Amino acid sequence: MAPSKKDQIANGALTAFAQLGYSETTMDAIAEMAQVAKGTLYYHFSTKEELFLYVIEKGVKMLIYHVDSVMQNEELSLEDRILNVLDEHLRFFSENQDLCFLLLSAFSGDGQRDRMVGNLLGGYFSTMESHMLELQQQGYIRADIDIRTLASALFGMVGFTVLRKQFRKEPVNSAADKQTLRYMITGMF
Repeated sequence: MAPSKKDQIANGALTAFAQLGYSETTMDAIAEMAQVAKGTLYYHFSTKEELFLYVIEKGVKMLIYHVDSVMQNEELSLEDRILNVLDEHLRFFSENQDLCFLLLSAFSGDGQRDRMVGNLLGGYFSTMESHMLELQQQGYIRADIDIRTLASALFGMVGFTVLRKQFRKEPVNSAADKQTLRYMITGMF
């Protein structure tokens, strides 16, 4: 099924923001990357900021959905769920490299926009912290682990691994990547 015009625009905007940065991205560049007329672009989004926040929100919701799907899989042990969440982050970021870059570099220096992006990412962190706290309360995560730090570290560890490989033009999500990240995360159990 072909993406809707709104999704087509969001995909073009994601590419533009990731390649050019927020400041350098224009509505003209977005229209060109999305392969839509400027009128179509403005029909769906009145400003670049509105479109930027839509792209971030859509990406964060997608990540939360994938994390929740793994954490709610009752066929897996709780330890396997958190290891699979790590694998899911690696898969998600490697398949959505522009989004990964944008999420890790989204803060622009504009206080209001940065707070809005922070709030959107806050939904992701709340979800992760809730799942990790549950695992900690059930004894699967060590009691001396700070859950907020753990959630941030997981996001950054996987995200920056993918970004570095992307910049170095190396394959992402290899068996070695997955195993190395799993070794690092198993210290919390």
